[in-house]
Amino acid sequence: MNSSKILASNWLAFYDKAKNDGQLIEAVIHDFYSSFLSPNAIALDGGANVGYHTTGLSHHLGNGLVIGVEANRTTFETLQANCNSQTNIKLVYAALQDDQDLSSMLFHCSSSHPGRSGVKRLWDLLTPGEVHYNTPNVVPASTIDNIANEFSLNRLDFIKLDLEGGEYAALLGGTKSISCLRPVIVTEHSHLAPVLNDYDLREYFDWIHQIGYVMVSPSGDIVEFSNPYPFWYVFLAPTERQPQVSSHIISIISKYL
Repeated sequence: MNSSKILASNWLAFYDKAKNDGQLIEAVIHDFYSSFLSPNAIALDGGANVGYHTTGLSHHLGNGLVIGVEANRTTFETLQANCNSQTNIKLVYAALQDDQDLSSMLFHCSSSHPGRSGVKRLWDLLTPGEVHYNTPNVVPASTIDNIANEFSLNRLDFIKLDLEGGEYAALLGGTKSISCLRPVIVTEHSHLAPVLNDYDLREYFDWIHQIGYVMVSPSGDIVEFSNPYPFWYVFLAPTERQPQVSSHIISIISKYL
């Protein structure tokens, strides 16, 4: 069997398992940064929720820094409590977006499913009626570039984004930092995000290529506009590090197959 068929087989097996186990991809993400990043790395956790990955990164990056960003006020307060004892964590209460000059924006919180809160109501499209959204409230807004400037970052090694369909806007708001500092990124990748946020998927792939990155599936396959795998998380790797990232992903998921 040639290598491309092996990768395809791995991806299908992983996809089937992940559909039946919602925590599987979270475990893969945890395994990835825990073994890929050096202890002095700097990471940004966008859509930190109550801190599963924020604290996970903190424990691994003993000499580094983790910046957790969360826009749901109630969830942010829980995040603060969960991260209170970790001195290498800095928290930002804000919604990530693409406009460097926007200081606030409307945010849709959900009391029934807090983790599905977002700038837009993604779950009205995915599973209508399942998620109850509260009346939208105004929250602070920021960008990855502005946060990088705020913390005077001269390196950024890893970004995780779970923004319920708002990931592309957040990435655009980090174009300068991402282009210069070359972090590995793992991001949610809803197939309905372009519809929700009025952009074309080709724009997303063009942006990825323009900054010298490549999209990689959770099984190590390179993803292009012509083969957009229907999975809800992807890795974005600097082109020069793609073989290393893909190899690392493959080694991790092999233990789950």
